[in-house]
Amino acid sequence: MLTATYSLVAITTEQENTRSMLARLQHYVRTTWNGFQGIDFTFLQNAFERLTRFDNYFRQRKLEVHLIPALRSMSREAEALVADLEALSDKAMNIVRSIAEQLSAAFELNVVAIHRICNAMERYCDHVSTRIEREEKELIPLARRLLSIEDWFAIAAQFLHDDGTSGRRRRGSPDNETADAPANPL
Repeated sequence: MLTATYSLVAITTEQENTRSMLARLQHYVRTTWNGFQGIDFTFLQNAFERLTRFDNYFRQRKLEVHLIPALRSMSREAEALVADLEALSDKAMNIVRSIAEQLSAAFELNVVAIHRICNAMERYCDHVSTRIEREEKELIPLARRLLSIEDWFAIAAQFLHDDGTSGRRRRGSPDNETADAPANPL
């Protein structure tokens, strides 16, 4: 029972950190969007770099790496929810790729290009926000219902192994802070 509690606390803490980082990213993107008249290519690239650092962190969360694979084939309900969450992630990843292509192709950014890129960054944030909300409202309660004590023990062991082998540093953390400290990618 303690391993289930440990796992849920670790996931919940990570979710809170992720939600906080996403809120800072959304604020930065909106600031970029609202101040586009004075924006230059370097500033826009910086916004995109923040977005990609967050995306890398987001895709390496404990929930993504350990919990979702454990739930994948537990039930039809779990399979359907995981498929929906993966579709949201795919949409977000396609947006990141699209922005990268637009930035690499844009030698002279005009107002239309800036609008398109900033709008894409906002859509990315919206997809990730929707996914986080569904994880918290649907996936975590489903995991609590479906996973056995043995399953939770295996997941908790993976968490501890990850923390021990990574030198207490979170792989892909946007700013390379320790896993115990709230990350500040932005």
